[in-house]
Amino acid sequence: MAKVQIIMAATLDGFLPRKEEALMQWVRKDTRYGFPYWQEEATVLICPLYGVMDLMGAARRYDKECIYLATVHDGESAEYACGLFRYNLVDEIVLYLLPLSYGKGMPLTADFHFSRWRLRSCKPFHNGVCRLVYARDR
Repeated sequence: MAKVQIIMAATLDGFLPRKEEALMQWVRKDTRYGFPYWQEEATVLICPLYGVMDLMGAARRYDKECIYLATVHDGESAEYACGLFRYNLVDEIVLYLLPLSYGKGMPLTADFHFSRWRLRSCKPFHNGVCRLVYARDR
């Protein structure tokens, strides 16, 4: 079965960082450590136009070497990711934790259901951002 992976950045208090935030720009553009690295490794980039039911069928047809990747970078992609979590489709989360707190905004974990995740790697960066990679315990 193919792997469904989500990459996203969050503030320390769990909100989607603003696009214009300097640290968010770094995460979105750095080809060595940021989103572009994971996008290059993926087999298929999925977006909100890619149906959840289509993804369920496709993920079952392909082997685990096939990676479907959803990038959370705005409200629409965050809602799509929530749907993937709701249907228990996410196998791996790549979370960039930004050393910021907003106190309000778009929460990223509102639709998470109970699941156990295993930390696969943790990488702190010079700018205070920390990349956490979690795999679902199945």
